[in-house]
Amino acid sequence: MLTDQGQIKLVDMGLAKFVIGKTYTTCGTPDYFSPEVIASSGHNKAVDWWAAGILLFELLAGHAPFDAPNMMTIYSKIMKGIDMVKFPQACKGDVQTLIKGLLKKDPSERLPMQAGGIQNIKDATWYAGFEWAELEAQTMEPPYKPEVKSNKDMANFNVDKADMPTQLEYKDDGSGWDKDFAS
Repeated sequence: MLTDQGQIKLVDMGLAKFVIGKTYTTCGTPDYFSPEVIASSGHNKAVDWWAAGILLFELLAGHAPFDAPNMMTIYSKIMKGIDMVKFPQACKGDVQTLIKGLLKKDPSERLPMQAGGIQNIKDATWYAGFEWAELEAQTMEPPYKPEVKSNKDMANFNVDKADMPTQLEYKDDGSGWDKDFAS
């Protein structure tokens, strides 16, 4: 998400979990499931780096790398691996190397899980010249600042009617069963 100043902010939407070792909990979007989540073999923070690779691909390409019309096909594509994915032009070159480094089937082979940790991402050629210190200090000029009128301004959040739950129409049966309810 973005702050009112246009700086990035990590949010968990209530689904974060502190884990020592591995967990077997499954929740999320199938397009972002890592091979170890699909295999139910237990997972750790390496799934977050997998998700970062999926997000990077999706932001550049406009679709997830393992996109398919149904979950089982998505899972099958994920298990076959990133080397089976046709990269669009927007994801080629140095960024392709980075994406592939994040989408390794073996979690221990993902870039930040290797010796060097997060520095392996910061040192990726695609990020050459990027000012990580400015990003971390939130002094980097953001490319977009949302217009926010107050802390309660919800104008930047849109909900499509198709995403809303189905509303059931209430028909009073005339029995008065609800006459003592507060209103």
